[in-house]
Amino acid sequence: MIAVVTGSSLTVRALRTQLDLILLFANEHVLPRIDETVLHREPSSNCVGVRRADGSFVADWPDETASPLPETTIAWLLWHIEWWWSNTLAVCRGGSAVGPDAYEWSGTVSRIRTLAHEWSELLETVDPEAPIVGLMPDETPLWEIAGWVNFELTKNISEIGQLLMRYGNARP
Repeated sequence: MIAVVTGSSLTVRALRTQLDLILLFANEHVLPRIDETVLHREPSSNCVGVRRADGSFVADWPDETASPLPETTIAWLLWHIEWWWSNTLAVCRGGSAVGPDAYEWSGTVSRIRTLAHEWSELLETVDPEAPIVGLMPDETPLWEIAGWVNFELTKNISEIGQLLMRYGNARP
């Protein structure tokens, strides 16, 4: 018997396959290499990071009109992934997004794995054509949001990988 795969099933399958590849790369080659020696290391004097303030982590927010744009610490990139992915999950579940200044970072890579699991579950249970309001300027179908998640996660994990390579190849 040949299984019939609908367009929605193919869409979710393609998005899940992309996500699985991104997570495989992240979990095998990037996230395990992050430790305290690289987490808050500043790659230059023009960078944004995450700092402790009143017992919680506070992220710098870059001036996006500056030239050149500031570099980021690995901590900032992990905070950024958590912030946008937590917002994406919240909005897709009918909640609201929070601003960058209101998001408290976990301080670990384990939260990324939890968010990935929650996102995978959401992709399996929500219609990919479901309209999502509150993340993009206009109402956007879930499949398009999921494509953006895959792109943004790939970009952020690659940026972390580049910083790890840079630090690993730095001369003493």
